[in-house]
Amino acid sequence: MRSVMWPGMKWKVHPLFVVLMAMSAWTPYFGQMLLLFATVLLHELGHVGAALLFGYRVKDITILPFGGVARLEHGSLGWQPRHEAIIALAGPFINFVLLFLVIFLSGIGSLSDSVSSFLIQINLSLAFFNLLPALPLDGGRILRAALARTLGFRKATGVAIGMAFILSAVLLITGLLALWAGFVQAGMVTLGVFLFVSAWQLRRQLYYDTIRFLDTKRRQRNKRPLPVRSLAATADTPLIRVLAQFAPDAYHVVYIRGGQDHHLRILTEEELLEAAMKPGGIRLPLGRIFAE
Repeated sequence: MRSVMWPGMKWKVHPLFVVLMAMSAWTPYFGQMLLLFATVLLHELGHVGAALLFGYRVKDITILPFGGVARLEHGSLGWQPRHEAIIALAGPFINFVLLFLVIFLSGIGSLSDSVSSFLIQINLSLAFFNLLPALPLDGGRILRAALARTLGFRKATGVAIGMAFILSAVLLITGLLALWAGFVQAGMVTLGVFLFVSAWQLRRQLYYDTIRFLDTKRRQRNKRPLPVRSLAATADTPLIRVLAQFAPDAYHVVYIRGGQDHHLRILTEEELLEAAMKPGGIRLPLGRIFAE
């Protein structure tokens, strides 16, 4: 993975992009690859600009042949659904701005038909592909942001990862069927493999991402009013099952029923999060937490 520091953040270029650039260096398509790289770079700068406007610090950005992935400091993207949705939309928004700019420049004769046609094609492709509702694409982040308040961070992330597996299967099957029929669709197969591998990696780290989300929620003391989400569980319910339903931008209160004295007990968000951060605490039943 090639990387460079600028400015205050690390920029990485995915090996697949490096290979494609190298393969095109001695072909007539090298100019198109440079235009693709510039378009992807501007797409990512849209995400960076939106993130900086919200006060986030960007840790690193990975440039892919069909988009990119920006990671924020402390992995905080996703903790605030409204911010995540706007930051995700900023990339495709840049592509649509570029699209109209290309059409305008082509109309006044400043761009050749071949260049304008290629730029229109890649901007439309980048915008619509990245808006597919699957993580790690922009559309997957928008989907997670839309679902997180009702399903919780972990479940919403799981849905967006599941969509990535479904879409990767559709792309792979369609690409292979096209190949069998005599039409070469290497791009579709490549995108399918990329989505599948990315979804697999995200699913493997979902547990750790959830822990980081909960730890951030524990350390932050939100001063603005928040909606209260009430959950009900039994005394023998493992804490991890309750925490899986914790949502961003909400304060949680859990009602415990079915204890030995049959009284209804209440655990607050702070009590649950503090218990979760203790060794082995995340596996404890709620009744044990209350007893402690």
